[in-house]
Amino acid sequence: MRSNHVFRGALVAALALTLGLSACDRRKQGEDGDLSPQTGASNPTPDDTADLPSNTATVAPPPANAATQPAGPRLNPADESFIEQASHANEEEIATTDLGMSRGSAKTQELSRMLNGDHVALRDRMTELSPNRELAEGVAPTDLKDLPDDAFEGKLLATYRTQHEQAIRAFTDASTNPTLSEPVRALASETLPTLENHLKAVADAQASE
Repeated sequence: MRSNHVFRGALVAALALTLGLSACDRRKQGEDGDLSPQTGASNPTPDDTADLPSNTATVAPPPANAATQPAGPRLNPADESFIEQASHANEEEIATTDLGMSRGSAKTQELSRMLNGDHVALRDRMTELSPNRELAEGVAPTDLKDLPDDAFEGKLLATYRTQHEQAIRAFTDASTNPTLSEPVRALASETLPTLENHLKAVADAQASE
């Protein structure tokens, strides 16, 4: 009878020890993230990135630098020299026509407007050929600006005539000058008829005075 009690006590102690060891093992696994410390149930390790904000917006790459486009035809030193001189004379003619549009008879003002429009167009063409050139503002002849009205018109027409005769000589030479590039020679050739028409219009105006 006593042996039965001893056997039962040993059995209970062994069972308690086994349960205790099993509980400790489950707690240990729970601390490692595999099991719940309380229940021993599986406790998956949380994804560290789950709570991070999602950033799915596509970042556009910086725009590629556009290839540098040539600002105009490649000009040689002779081209640049001709355009510089022609531009200086052209700006003086534009300034002179500006003055002519504000003074003189109605016919002279009309002539001045026609000349002005063509010379402004010539300025634009020369700028296309040499866009990086600094454009100096033209100035009308001082002796013309200071004249009284009764002497202004005759002097204005004489100034127009001189300016266009000089321009025609310069552009005629440039049109056949072998040291100039083809675009500059073409500019000179294509401008000559306009300059010659200007000179004829000025001569007609002088003849009708």
